[in-house]
Amino acid sequence: MASKESEKLAELYRYWGDRRAASNEGIPLIRDFYADYHQLATEAEGVSYATVTDGPIPGIWAIPAGAAGDAAMLYIHGGAYLGGGSTGHRKLAAHAAKATGLRTLVIDYRLAPEHRMPAQLEDSRAAFDWLVELGYAPERIVLAGDSSGGALATAVALHLRDTGAKQAGAVVAYSPYYDVETVGSTFDTNAPVDAMAGRLGREGIARNVSNFTTEEWDASSPYINALRSDPTGLPPMLLSVGGAEVLVEGVEMFAKMAIEKGVEVELEVVPEMQHVFQFMAGSAPEADESIAKTGRFVRQCLNLF
Repeated sequence: MASKESEKLAELYRYWGDRRAASNEGIPLIRDFYADYHQLATEAEGVSYATVTDGPIPGIWAIPAGAAGDAAMLYIHGGAYLGGGSTGHRKLAAHAAKATGLRTLVIDYRLAPEHRMPAQLEDSRAAFDWLVELGYAPERIVLAGDSSGGALATAVALHLRDTGAKQAGAVVAYSPYYDVETVGSTFDTNAPVDAMAGRLGREGIARNVSNFTTEEWDASSPYINALRSDPTGLPPMLLSVGGAEVLVEGVEMFAKMAIEKGVEVELEVVPEMQHVFQFMAGSAPEADESIAKTGRFVRQCLNLF
């Protein structure tokens, strides 16, 4: 049974849905929502922050005490490609940084619809390349993200492979936004219990996709739609999704695809949890357990013991 603490995220999403239904503010309102995403998480003790002043993409560093000197994590925020940023995601990233022991770069990539794909992929890849320029070996860099950021973390790994670059050390994706064509049956079965996207349904997802795609970069692009990709050659992956989400089957389908292509995949489906339930880090046991699992997974992949 889900903890009482975890219900706060569902309450937040229902509030968002009510506000969205009663407002004509559109994307500005959505961006306001994502800017306040941090409110359910606690501050991660022992993690400090520093503004990025010299990188190609703006953002912040989340730096845990005793961070590994030769490894780093790139955290790519979610927000349906339309919102989100280092401000609203810093607490979640900080808890992940503490669990993994990695200095973590949280970037502010360009947002749609002002900037459509591949702008978000280009910025995420530029941030990865900058970490390499700083001296981190590619295999010592973890690609991580939530929702659309989880999809982008996966897309960067695909892009590294496709361009012949050295691969990252691991991918961690929380509630990754893989199923942009809404082919999964959980868009039907989980609609009544998904407090974030259940009310939007397939039509709502289609509207969202239209805001960040183009004729050339549409929902069939493997960098946008992981279910259209070939996962061969991807690094070890930790995929986590809430059991109440409409996205569940899409994540499960990709995990199966990747395993069949020889990719090491750890799939976590947590019963009754909502979209990116890790946002309750420090406040709900399910979030803390998932982030602790992230720490174990990353430390094993990078031999950080």
